[in-house]
Formats: sequence, structure tokens, C-alpha cells
Amino acid sequence: MEHENNIQQAEEVLVRLLARREHSARELHQKLKQRGFDHSTIDLVLKKAQEHGWQSDERFAHVWVRTCIARGDGLRKISAQAPQKGIPADLIELVLKHEQPDWNEACYQRLIRKFGEMPAVDKKQRDKIMRHLLQRGFSFEVINHALERQAKAFAD
Repeated sequence: MEHENNIQQAEEVLVRLLARREHSARELHQKLKQRGFDHSTIDLVLKKAQEHGWQSDERFAHVWVRTCIARGDGLRKISAQAPQKGIPADLIELVLKHEQPDWNEACYQRLIRKFGEMPAVDKKQRDKIMRHLLQRGFSFEVINHALERQAKAFAD
């Protein structure tokens, strides 16, 4: 009887978590474990959630990637954070292929949002911008393209 109550409690917690936002199976597992549920109970409620379509790592990956792109994160940062979220590399690759993000546009938007329309006035400022965009996960090629676009737009 207590085991059934434990399962019901775990299921209620899981549903509450999923009502707020999508979660990966790994995230849910960690959150349920933190709340003191044992592995067999967690596995049982996760399996049920997946069978009923309440939880899907693929759906979570799509939502998470769109959020990252909207926030101004680049390919490298997204790829590096995916395993921590419980998203395997092949799923991230599939989601990115489906989403087809325009990294040049994403980088340019991040640049304008953070540093404005006016291009860097000296090497020190340009280096600061470059560091910021590199930390956000953009490649040198994409960053240079965004900087050129910013300079051209300012000149026009």
C-alpha cells in the first residue's frame, strides 16, 4: 500500500513539473530523486509518462533548442549543453536539422542586442565583442560575418 502511495506521489510531482514546462527524462529523474523517490519508482512513473505522451525527450529537445536560439546561443554552446540536459548528440543533430537555425542571423541579432548598432571603435572593444559572441557559442566565421554586417549597416 505504501509503495502505491509513493508511486502516486511521484506521479503527481512529475505531472506538476511537466505542467510548468517540458523536461527531459534526465531532468525529471534528477528532480524526483532530489525529492527522495527511489530509482524503481522514478523509472516506473517516467515510463508511464512517456507511454502516455506526457514526457518526450524529442519534444523537450525542440523546445529547448528554440529557447536557446531565441536567447542568442550559438551552435557550439547548444551542443555543449545538450548532454547536461540529457539530450544525446544524435537527437540534437536531428533537432537542429529540423529547426534549420540561421546562425548568421542569430549571431547578428545577439551582437545588436548586446552592443548596439555602432561598430567597435578600437581593437579592445572588438576583442570584447568577439569574446562575448564566442562564449555564446558562435564560430569565428559567423562572428566575422555579423561584425561585417554591422559595419555595413552602420555605413549605409
